[in-house]
Amino acid sequence: QADDAGAHGTLDFKDPTIAFASMNTLQLFRSWLVFQTCAIGWVVRNCDALYGLSVRLIGSRVTHGLLRYSLFNHFCAGESATGIVPRMDHLRSFGVGGILDYAAEAKDEQPPKAEKVKDGDEASTIGAPRSARTYTYAGESLCDANAEIFLDAIRAVRDASPDGFAAIKLSGLGDPKLLERMSTCLVEMTRLFMRLSSDGAACPTTPYYCIDLSFPLDWDAFSAGWRRFFKVEDEAALRQMFDKIDSDQDGRITFLEWSDTIRLSEINEIVRTCINQGPLYNAALDEEELQLYMNLCGRVRKIMQLAQEFGVRVMVDAEWTDIQPAIDHLVIFLQRDYNIGDRPIVFQTYQTYLKGMHQSVLRDLERSRREGWYFGAKVVRGAYMVSEREKASQRGVESPICETYDETQENFHATIESILRHNHGAHGAAAPIRGETSPGELLIASHNQSSVELATRLIAELGKDQSSVYFGQLLGMADNLTFTLARNGYKAYKYVPYGPIDEVVPYLIRRTQENSAILGSPGVQEERAMIGRELRRRMLPF
Repeated sequence: QADDAGAHGTLDFKDPTIAFASMNTLQLFRSWLVFQTCAIGWVVRNCDALYGLSVRLIGSRVTHGLLRYSLFNHFCAGESATGIVPRMDHLRSFGVGGILDYAAEAKDEQPPKAEKVKDGDEASTIGAPRSARTYTYAGESLCDANAEIFLDAIRAVRDASPDGFAAIKLSGLGDPKLLERMSTCLVEMTRLFMRLSSDGAACPTTPYYCIDLSFPLDWDAFSAGWRRFFKVEDEAALRQMFDKIDSDQDGRITFLEWSDTIRLSEINEIVRTCINQGPLYNAALDEEELQLYMNLCGRVRKIMQLAQEFGVRVMVDAEWTDIQPAIDHLVIFLQRDYNIGDRPIVFQTYQTYLKGMHQSVLRDLERSRREGWYFGAKVVRGAYMVSEREKASQRGVESPICETYDETQENFHATIESILRHNHGAHGAAAPIRGETSPGELLIASHNQSSVELATRLIAELGKDQSSVYFGQLLGMADNLTFTLARNGYKAYKYVPYGPIDEVVPYLIRRTQENSAILGSPGVQEERAMIGRELRRRMLPF
């Protein structure tokens, strides 16, 4: 039963009897042991080598047996879609759902660099190890095989966690280099919109999400700007293009209209009339790339169609900024097609450690209102902080990452509040209505207690229906948040990796290394202390 305090948005996250009620004493001791091991620096730094040594000395069967009853069972739910059912049933008995992710990784992948973080930053993404994983492109057949894995994940959600989610990565369904080319093309089209303004001059070093897109273009500005960059032989054709983009026929083109109207497949034709062969000309996809793009779209649609058939919601993971614009572009088109029934199927992931992300969220909220589809979002902090800053430094451009943790926190909280307030003003119809605010769904992925408390207070303040707001934490971590939220009637989820243990070892190594970087934070130290107190209470009741 929900505690009375939950109705007012004030929860007690310090009660270990609630936090660890789902674990028996042996499992609780395993949790304590895992956290302690992750705090031993030399073990964590060398765990990949220690794993290899163990396989050589005692064999893979014994090594994997030891891992199965320690790290694997702590952070993963099982080895197959059927094998995870008991764990998911157990979580569901405590009111906790699942976000399923097939976590097998390429064996030659290197773990990411660890980074010192503040309290709660460990949950910058739910499923950070998954989000930080990249796929190696080895041909279209491998992409087809990855699509089948994601289809199996959809079926697994239906069978093991009916009210849950599946997580997918678009970089596994197409060549990441293709996604990078698509992103470059989309970024250049965004900069072109700014340059078309009579006083607009997009700085090439400005982070993508920070480009000022607030101004509209009337016919005079559009016509004059277009002539600066393209040859115009047919005035009527140019006017026809303007009228086509101006979807509401108010005589002005907004960025939403611009980005919604021009297709990647049409950019090739546009750049043929470029006066100079600049970045946009070089970024246009050729015929072979357009075919690969269509292959990618076909795989994604096959996954979403099955998800729609089963009523399974799909979270599309955010990835690194070189390919994220392409992911944003694809997700918007998917949301238009699959978020129009009685609930959203496709969820976009917003990384709020990126400068300007809050404005991007506001644009997408407005887009969903104008076009009449359900907004679905997972809000995270971000998983590529170190690599993004390094790339920006190497390229001599401004980093896309917020300069401080406090800026990221402010961005994160502002995004959550904007989405909740958007939903508060939504109509109560059973389906989206074009031009009116439709209620969306939001998953807040955080291990930061203050962020969770902010969200519960806003829900109480707005009188928001708790059933459309979800909270997510990694399996094996932040149980005091997950189970307390569930106990008080909130929709709480665990991010649940699964897969064959020999293929999931890189994930376990990554999880251990990331834990070593965060165990010094006050939040995780408190969780470890809570485990210790609960163990003492159970073993020394007097």
